[in-house]
Amino acid sequence: MLPDEIIHKTHSRNPFAMFAPNPQGVHFENQELGEKIILLLRAHIVTLVPGALLILLLAFVPFFVPFFLGIIRVQALSVFDPRQLILITVFWYLFVFGFSFYKFIFWYFNVYLITNERVIDIDFRGILHKETSYAKLNQIQDISPKIIGFFGTFFHYGNIYIQTAAERPEFEFHNVENPNMVAQEIHEQVRKEEAEPPGVIA
Repeated sequence: MLPDEIIHKTHSRNPFAMFAPNPQGVHFENQELGEKIILLLRAHIVTLVPGALLILLLAFVPFFVPFFLGIIRVQALSVFDPRQLILITVFWYLFVFGFSFYKFIFWYFNVYLITNERVIDIDFRGILHKETSYAKLNQIQDISPKIIGFFGTFFHYGNIYIQTAAERPEFEFHNVENPNMVAQEIHEQVRKEEAEPPGVIA
């Protein structure tokens, strides 16, 4: 299937997709009447591997602590009673779960949208902090996709730098899948937007 067909003839129904053409059931704040989401992008799943390894390490910490205490000849039961040890272990795993949940939420809600009218960068910076920036297609001046490093080349993900005449002069889509295809699609949407009469959404 050609790149153009992948984007325009595919309708993604996967809520966890990294590269979702025409995502079904997805809407965003201030979406205009007739505005369609052409691409929804998230950071490539490979970028979650370091965080996943850290979470795995944290999950095994309670098993290693008695071993290290034994090396320095300290018995955990001589410092804490069994109930205290259980509480410490429970709180530790609550922390690990909370950290894992935050990592997932951070990945899931940090998305880039390309519509038939604009590009949108939604940055989730905390449970109560979200930033949304956008630029109209007719404000886009330059688009530069870049694939850097071994993992980026092997898994085919990279960054896209978009220069605009909007309030935010530069947009950066980080670690997105198929950056060249995405840049080509943005170029195509800019071309279509420039061919439309002013004020028309199509």
